[in-house]
Amino acid sequence: VLFSGKKRRLTIIECGCDINTMIDLAKVADLGAKLFYLSGMVHGEYQKQEIHNLGRFISVMKFRPLTWQTSHPYVLADRMEELTNPEDV
Repeated sequence: VLFSGKKRRLTIIECGCDINTMIDLAKVADLGAKLFYLSGMVHGEYQKQEIHNLGRFISVMKFRPLTWQTSHPYVLADRMEELTNPEDV
């Protein structure tokens, strides 16, 4: 999900419970060591109050680039896979 405004552009990526995915995502995350826990989905959607609270928190926090990210201004991918079932799109 991409959010953009006059001062900031945010991309929110949902990460699964796989440690390798978490490590890869941490390499490109601007929020770095922040972990946002949402209690889960209800009828296929996250709870509105939790998303509202997350948005408020992000809007007031100060972004500091990670050392790894600033020292590695490039990304190399050897493979990309689309895991979404075509029938779901």
